[in-house]
Amino acid sequence: MTDDDGVYRRDVLKASGAAAALGLGGGEFFQTLVESGDGTGPSNRDSGIESYVGQNEVIQTVCSPNCRGKCPIDVHVRDGQVKKVEPHPPEDEQYKRACVLGLSHTQRVYDPTRLKYPMKRTDWSPDEPNPDGRGPDAEFERVSWDEALDLVADKMQSLKAAHGAESVLFHAGSGNYGQSSTAFNRLASLFGSTQSAWGIDANVGRGFNRVTGTGFFLPPTNEAEDWENANTIIVWGSDLFASQFQMDASKVLDAVESGAKLVVVDPVYTTTASKADLWLPVKPGKDVHLALAMMHTVFEDETYDEDFLRKRTTAPALIRTDTGELLKASDVFEDGGENQVVAVEQGSTTPVELEPETGGPYALFGEYTVDGIECETALTRLRDHVADYAPSKVAAKTGVDAENIRTAVRWLATRGPGGIAPSYAIGRYKHGHIFGQTYAMLMALTGDYGRHGNIHAHHSGGATLSTGGWSAPEDADPGPSLFFPEYPDAILDGDPHKVRAVYSIESNMMGNQFPDRQRFREAIRSLEMYVVADMHHTDTVQHADIILPVPHWFEQEDITSSWGSHPHISYRHKVQEPLWEARDDYYAIRGLAERLGFGDRFPETKREMLRELAGRDDDIDFDTLFEQGTQKKESVPIVKYTDAFPTETGRIKMYDDDAPSEEGVTFDVPRPLEDRTADDYEKADEYPLMFMQKHSRFRIHSQYEMLNWVREVNPEPQLDIHPTDAKARGIEDGEYVRVHNDRGEMIVKAKYNEAFQPGLVNTDQGWWSRDYVAGHHNDLTHNEVSEVGQTMAFYDVRVEVEPAPDDVDTDKYEADNPRGAGADAPRAGGD
Repeated sequence: MTDDDGVYRRDVLKASGAAAALGLGGGEFFQTLVESGDGTGPSNRDSGIESYVGQNEVIQTVCSPNCRGKCPIDVHVRDGQVKKVEPHPPEDEQYKRACVLGLSHTQRVYDPTRLKYPMKRTDWSPDEPNPDGRGPDAEFERVSWDEALDLVADKMQSLKAAHGAESVLFHAGSGNYGQSSTAFNRLASLFGSTQSAWGIDANVGRGFNRVTGTGFFLPPTNEAEDWENANTIIVWGSDLFASQFQMDASKVLDAVESGAKLVVVDPVYTTTASKADLWLPVKPGKDVHLALAMMHTVFEDETYDEDFLRKRTTAPALIRTDTGELLKASDVFEDGGENQVVAVEQGSTTPVELEPETGGPYALFGEYTVDGIECETALTRLRDHVADYAPSKVAAKTGVDAENIRTAVRWLATRGPGGIAPSYAIGRYKHGHIFGQTYAMLMALTGDYGRHGNIHAHHSGGATLSTGGWSAPEDADPGPSLFFPEYPDAILDGDPHKVRAVYSIESNMMGNQFPDRQRFREAIRSLEMYVVADMHHTDTVQHADIILPVPHWFEQEDITSSWGSHPHISYRHKVQEPLWEARDDYYAIRGLAERLGFGDRFPETKREMLRELAGRDDDIDFDTLFEQGTQKKESVPIVKYTDAFPTETGRIKMYDDDAPSEEGVTFDVPRPLEDRTADDYEKADEYPLMFMQKHSRFRIHSQYEMLNWVREVNPEPQLDIHPTDAKARGIEDGEYVRVHNDRGEMIVKAKYNEAFQPGLVNTDQGWWSRDYVAGHHNDLTHNEVSEVGQTMAFYDVRVEVEPAPDDVDTDKYEADNPRGAGADAPRAGGD
């Protein structure tokens, strides 16, 4: 089963005849796979027989992309080949899960886009970076691992000496959920380099955090096993029945079967919307208006939860009408606290301090004079604010029928515990953080915190390995951090400081996934060194100076957190040894650490590091985790928000007297603010169509783009467009079109799709450059972010569409020759 040190080992693939069994091509492809200089070659045996005779060895491991699954799986291996993947029940078997992409690793592990050897761009050297050589025409030459790491370490040292350690940026994406990024951040902290601060999908969480004191991406929510206790579920901006890749969707269906009402708020008639009791087809960017109309209905119907508001929120807190500040205990009592707010008891003007988690006969509404200071309650201020958002007034603006708005929130307010499950999509508008603030307060009105059946996000919280600050040692001197949207200015203009080199792991972001792609490519071209470690030859890899080949997940052991998924930590056992000269990220990180003088700060082997990290988590026993494959974290609460909130008052803020502002708007209460979705946007006539890039069931971001099985059913990018919009532009179904705005263009095939409302078009995200006839979807997007959210606004985009020029060459698709796993292996593969 294992070798002496316990590592799960398998021979590299030997039999060329397995190509047919795996659907991957013929013998020439498999000659490429074994071309590692070890003297092996395609076997002359009849592998077509041997591949299906004999007994499988089954190795438990875990799928590790940035999705909501983190699925424990069993990998069947026969004759040195991965033959089948299937779900493995974790310690708590109700979280057994898997998706079709996870089952397709039988193809991905042997795909020709796999990187084989360390490579160097032929016209790059540390002293002569030749930045114009980066990009589609770049050529690479094979180097040894020692040579590659020597080049990287020497350049890092020279940049640190000349410009400071912060001139080197350590960029980590999310393509591999393991502990490599923990080691990566440790090295960055010790070296003093600039580190990544996230800038994608944080808008909703940041807005929610301003109200509750918790949340960054999406906020914590009850674990999925509790969702069946919900009586009303409002899924907001999520097609979780199609693109979640998890069993949590089944928990929603369990609730529906038990009588729960399912409401879907989405501008698209999604798979999830088709299963709903009520679909609210909100117009793009109008979500805050809709949520405020729901608040209006709660106040109008008087269905707010008075006990909850008195005990766990600042609804009774008094606001000074002269300054707009909350009345503090220190303003009223000699020994009153600076952060403690004040209320009055119902029927009197007697001031009382609002302690956390303390109920009482506090007045929720009204105007009062306390010690000569005129005040009103926070709930009064909020009620008066939302008075202007009656459903009848916002129906036309939001595109949602007024009575349906009332019905949805009445279900939430009157049918017992329930919740709102937003996705990241609402945060992909420039000012999406306002929605996070708004729905957090709406759920406070209905009392939907801390109860069984409450839902606050479209995926559960899951479990994260607690590593006790190992990534940032106390004696280190970490450098500054940059949000993703700040990268181009730092690299090109030195704002806020000059970045001259980037070391990137687990990421196809800078070359493919980030918005305003051409701006990021311009930034890459100005670097003195760009190092990319990856499993596949992505668009980002093609722009690198040094390429470090990383193994498939099945070829590297690790401990995987299940953040956003299920409450287990999982052990990723090796299924086979790394093919070719691929090496775990930890190999490169430790190798660089030795060259930079930090070798003694890193355990000698990855296994030792994993044991050390697991030892820092009180819930995890390394040996148990290793043997079982999964271990449930018992400290993960099923029901969230049962304790005092981590705000200054210990309560949910129903009014924020220290709120941020932007563009002349202050968010003391939720105030709608729109960018390109605004009705009066200055370029709305020139670019009348809103453009979004939905998540696809066929990819995890840009992963799995290459798989033949997937490409058979999803062969090329397309533009979803309502027939009304298409016909008005003389566009036929299936015709190639040019999608453009003032930043760029792409040419794709039009697809009539009545699920998308008129005025809205879509191309699913995750496609690579090679998939397009011309251009790219992220040539259309921009990198403008709000001051508060600092989050990339992928959906806040306008375009126009027209028939493609007659001279555009579409032969690669019209000749039935899809790119993808069937494409030639890239030059950087080392063949």
